[in-house]
Amino acid sequence: MESASERAARICAAAAITKRRPPSRGGWDRAGDPPEDLAALWAVTGGLELGCGTRLLGPTEVGPATKWLTEEKSLGWGGDLFVIGERDDLVIVRDLDHEGKRAGGGVLEAPSDGLEAFRRVAWDALGYLEARLGIEPAPRPTPEIAAQEAASQRDAAALAKALGEAFYPGSEAVAAHAALVLGEILATSGDDVAAMRAFVRSVSFRVQGARRGAEALERAAGFRAAARVAEAVGAKALAEACLTRIDV
Repeated sequence: MESASERAARICAAAAITKRRPPSRGGWDRAGDPPEDLAALWAVTGGLELGCGTRLLGPTEVGPATKWLTEEKSLGWGGDLFVIGERDDLVIVRDLDHEGKRAGGGVLEAPSDGLEAFRRVAWDALGYLEARLGIEPAPRPTPEIAAQEAASQRDAAALAKALGEAFYPGSEAVAAHAALVLGEILATSGDDVAAMRAFVRSVSFRVQGARRGAEALERAAGFRAAARVAEAVGAKALAEACLTRIDV
């Protein structure tokens, strides 16, 4: 397994890097030490730009960029969330999740007009850049990305594995869809008991992501969706069982 330093060097040597600044003379401008992934990158570069438009900030730019953005947009970010780059109309954020409340943190993307609507796209900055550059072997995907890929491939084992991990807050819709697809696959195979467990998980994710006061409506909508899926694959008894769980 490559070290963080080796991965950083390979990233900086990629042909798709269009601009690479030398390491910054200034240091990390936030409290504590930088995480290992960023420390490895900043040891060899003071900032990068990729051909796709992705830009990685240098260590002295992180603090000012984060301060300006959080003050300008009145964001309630904690101290372990900070800007590390940008791409198109997206802001790239590193979440260290010091308190363990956000599924281990990672690298997030957020639209410039919705800066608290995070989508986790990588575990760290090295993995994020490797994925953007197409460097092999591919980094370990986050549960959110793994679930989406498994759902598109209708891979029951991969879906179950992804759903066994903690999803980043705000990713409830992704998790709910993955569980619904898993339920459909299991229902198609005739395993109604396992399918119902998957459907219940799908509904649970939907309820978690519902706005305050809409939980009951979301629960009902979730079981109706599960019933439609079960009916479509010929599992009529399972569909009826889903409908009996609707209590609104």
